[in-house]
Amino acid sequence: MAELPESVDRDILEGRTILAVKTIREVRGCSLREAVDLYHQRYGELHAEPDPAERSPSRETPRPRVLRLEPDGSLAVFEEPHDG
Repeated sequence: MAELPESVDRDILEGRTILAVKTIREVRGCSLREAVDLYHQRYGELHAEPDPAERSPSRETPRPRVLRLEPDGSLAVFEEPHDG
């Protein structure tokens, strides 16, 4: 997807979905549906599962998080205990 600006990749990686889709539409002059399809395609390319043989041993897999809405309206984030 060489025709998209680098800002689209940054937006995708940083979770700014709407901004990424908006930029895709502007650059490509396509419909919303086409922009969403291109977004999903690029998302898959950027988040492809690495080959286990090439995976760096120093790179730890993130642990799952549990989100809980507290009575005072705040959001509490808990990480699951790490096995090992």
